[in-house]
Amino acid sequence: MAARWSSENVVVEFRDSQATAMSVDCLGQHAVLSGRRFLYIVNLDSPSDGHKKISRQSKWDIGTVQWNPHETYSHFFAASSNQRVDLYKWQDGYGEIHTSLQGHTRVVRWALGLLEKLAS
Repeated sequence: MAARWSSENVVVEFRDSQATAMSVDCLGQHAVLSGRRFLYIVNLDSPSDGHKKISRQSKWDIGTVQWNPHETYSHFFAASSNQRVDLYKWQDGYGEIHTSLQGHTRVVRWALGLLEKLAS
Protein backbone atom coordinates (compact mmCIF):
# COMPACT_ATOMS: atom_id res chain seq x y z
CA MET A 1 0.00 0.00 0.00
CA ALA A 2 1.49 3.29 -1.07
CA ALA A 3 0.82 6.41 0.96
CA ARG A 4 -0.72 9.19 -1.09
CA TRP A 5 -0.43 12.61 0.51
CA SER A 6 -1.38 15.87 -1.04
CA SER A 7 -1.94 19.43 0.04
CA GLU A 8 -4.68 19.78 -2.58
CA ASN A 9 -8.13 20.58 -1.22
CA VAL A 10 -11.18 19.33 -3.05
CA VAL A 11 -14.65 20.45 -2.04
CA VAL A 12 -17.57 18.38 -3.27
CA GLU A 13 -21.12 19.12 -2.22
CA PHE A 14 -23.80 16.47 -1.72
CA ARG A 15 -26.89 18.54 -1.03
CA ASP A 16 -29.35 15.66 -0.74
CA SER A 17 -27.21 13.46 1.53
CA GLN A 18 -27.79 14.98 4.99
CA ALA A 19 -24.91 12.78 6.14
CA THR A 20 -24.55 11.94 9.83
CA ALA A 21 -21.33 9.88 9.66
CA MET A 22 -18.38 9.30 7.32
CA SER A 23 -15.59 6.75 7.00
CA VAL A 24 -12.64 6.23 4.63
CA ASP A 25 -11.48 2.74 3.65
CA CYS A 26 -8.01 1.49 4.61
CA LEU A 27 -6.74 1.86 1.04
CA GLY A 28 -7.79 5.52 0.81
CA GLN A 29 -9.85 4.82 -2.33
CA HIS A 30 -13.43 5.21 -1.11
CA ALA A 31 -15.40 7.12 1.50
CA VAL A 32 -18.88 6.29 2.70
CA LEU A 33 -21.27 9.05 3.80
CA SER A 34 -24.32 7.87 5.67
CA GLY A 35 -27.78 9.39 5.55
CA ARG A 36 -31.17 8.19 6.68
CA ARG A 37 -32.32 6.85 3.30
CA PHE A 38 -29.05 6.23 1.44
CA LEU A 39 -25.38 5.42 1.90
CA TYR A 40 -23.22 7.37 -0.53
CA ILE A 41 -19.96 5.85 -1.76
CA VAL A 42 -17.46 8.40 -3.09
CA ASN A 43 -14.41 7.47 -5.17
CA LEU A 44 -11.66 9.59 -3.60
CA ASP A 45 -9.50 9.45 -6.72
CA SER A 46 -12.18 11.45 -8.56
CA PRO A 47 -14.66 12.80 -6.00
CA SER A 48 -16.31 15.30 -8.33
CA ASP A 49 -17.31 12.55 -10.80
CA GLY A 50 -20.34 11.72 -8.69
CA HIS A 51 -21.18 9.06 -6.18
CA LYS A 52 -22.96 5.73 -5.91
CA LYS A 53 -25.98 5.23 -3.67
CA ILE A 54 -26.96 2.22 -1.61
CA SER A 55 -30.61 2.43 -0.60
CA ARG A 56 -31.65 1.71 2.98
CA GLN A 57 -35.05 1.67 4.65
CA SER A 58 -34.98 2.90 8.22
CA LYS A 59 -36.55 5.60 10.31
CA TRP A 60 -33.28 5.90 12.25
CA ASP A 61 -30.20 7.91 11.30
CA ILE A 62 -26.89 6.08 11.16
CA GLY A 63 -24.79 6.80 14.24
CA THR A 64 -21.55 5.10 13.18
CA VAL A 65 -20.13 3.85 9.91
CA GLN A 66 -16.75 2.13 9.66
CA TRP A 67 -14.81 0.29 6.95
CA ASN A 68 -12.95 -2.90 7.83
CA PRO A 69 -9.34 -1.79 8.50
CA HIS A 70 -7.78 -4.92 6.99
CA GLU A 71 -6.76 -4.84 3.33
CA THR A 72 -8.08 -8.38 2.75
CA TYR A 73 -11.59 -7.37 3.85
CA SER A 74 -11.46 -3.71 2.79
CA HIS A 75 -14.66 -4.16 0.75
CA PHE A 76 -16.78 -4.55 3.94
CA PHE A 77 -18.13 -1.74 6.10
CA ALA A 78 -20.52 -1.63 9.04
CA ALA A 79 -23.23 0.95 9.71
CA SER A 80 -25.08 1.14 13.03
CA SER A 81 -28.46 2.67 13.77
CA ASN A 82 -30.67 2.29 16.82
CA GLN A 83 -30.26 -1.37 17.91
CA ARG A 84 -29.00 -2.80 14.63
CA VAL A 85 -25.68 -3.05 12.80
CA ASP A 86 -25.81 -3.64 9.04
CA LEU A 87 -22.77 -5.13 7.35
CA TYR A 88 -22.38 -4.00 3.74
CA LYS A 89 -20.23 -5.38 0.94
CA TRP A 90 -18.86 -2.96 -1.68
CA GLN A 91 -17.19 -4.47 -4.76
CA ASP A 92 -16.82 -3.51 -8.40
CA GLY A 93 -18.88 -0.34 -8.02
CA TYR A 94 -21.86 -2.14 -6.51
CA GLY A 95 -22.93 -2.32 -2.88
CA GLU A 96 -25.38 -4.48 -1.00
CA ILE A 97 -26.29 -5.40 2.54
CA HIS A 98 -24.43 -8.55 3.53
CA THR A 99 -26.01 -9.24 6.92
CA SER A 100 -27.68 -7.53 9.89
CA LEU A 101 -26.94 -7.89 13.59
CA GLN A 102 -29.72 -7.17 16.09
CA GLY A 103 -29.23 -6.01 19.68
CA HIS A 104 -26.52 -3.43 19.03
CA THR A 105 -26.00 -0.98 21.92
CA ARG A 106 -22.49 0.47 21.67
CA VAL A 107 -19.93 1.78 19.21
CA VAL A 108 -18.92 -0.44 16.28
CA ARG A 109 -15.26 -1.53 16.15
CA TRP A 110 -13.42 -3.97 13.93
CA ALA A 111 -10.99 -6.23 15.80
CA LEU A 112 -7.42 -5.32 14.83
CA GLY A 113 -5.92 -8.77 15.27
CA LEU A 114 -8.84 -10.73 13.78
CA LEU A 115 -9.58 -9.88 10.18
CA GLU A 116 -13.31 -10.61 10.03
CA LYS A 117 -14.40 -9.88 13.65
CA LEU A 118 -16.70 -6.99 14.47
CA ALA A 119 -17.46 -5.79 18.01
CA SER A 120 -20.62 -3.93 18.85
